[in-house]
Amino acid sequence: MTCVKNTSLVCASSKTYLLAVEEGCMGKIEEWLRKNGKITASYGPLVKGLYQDAIITLLKPDKVQVILQFSKLTIEELEKTLNSL
Repeated sequence: MTCVKNTSLVCASSKTYLLAVEEGCMGKIEEWLRKNGKITASYGPLVKGLYQDAIITLLKPDKVQVILQFSKLTIEELEKTLNSL
């Protein structure tokens, strides 16, 4: 199953991306972030966290925002990881 449906570049200077994901995958992505990263805040439909050195915000039910400005991680690597869940 492919979790990521679409990836959009929101801001090139901060390397901010918005990923549209399948609604059924959001629970898997949140669980993955809890296990492999760190949850820094959770309020209602928003879950904010870190994975390696990337800032990730889950916008339930179907969006993931990723900021890679100071990260060595690429959006392709992150997409591949999310699609493997």
